[in-house]
Amino acid sequence: MEEGVLAERRGPSLAALTRWSGLALVAGGLLMVVAIALHPSRETTATILQAEVRLVAAHVLFTLSYLLVLLGLPGLYAAESVRMGRLGLVGFLLAFTGTMLIAVSGNFGFLAPVLAAQSPETIDAINRYLPEVALNGVAFGGFVVGFVVFGVAMAKTATFPRSSGMLVAVGAPCQLVGFALAQFVSPAL
Repeated sequence: MEEGVLAERRGPSLAALTRWSGLALVAGGLLMVVAIALHPSRETTATILQAEVRLVAAHVLFTLSYLLVLLGLPGLYAAESVRMGRLGLVGFLLAFTGTMLIAVSGNFGFLAPVLAAQSPETIDAINRYLPEVALNGVAFGGFVVGFVVFGVAMAKTATFPRSSGMLVAVGAPCQLVGFALAQFVSPAL
């Protein structure tokens, strides 16, 4: 670039990027809460067949929520990456990877009703299949740890309100708590 020549800025301002990314994350988080409440507590052959509409609807909402999170997270990180430092980078990478893996494995919710009706034993086999169990463990581990670390990094910046970082940090563990409570509170739903 020649001296004295200014590059023309294209695209959203930093403030707009931060605002839209934050809104995408909030919307994704709220959809996730609704999806958790709607999702049958267990994915057994019987509950899949009895609650097929709820299961598929919940997975539609999960898919939309993870899409919004995957759209919002990079923008929020890009806007404040320098202030978040290495902690923010580690949190971003873990959260993004965990969210992406959960979104991919969530496709099972769309296939499960067909499998439950046509081949019920396949459902149990998939749920016990070690690579599937390991993938889900890595996905949820990355998701939870990533958002906790990312939220802590957000809270440490002077740009974001400390409370927004803390909400991000506790949001992912709350999802796991919601799933765990559903197993005990409503095992037959």
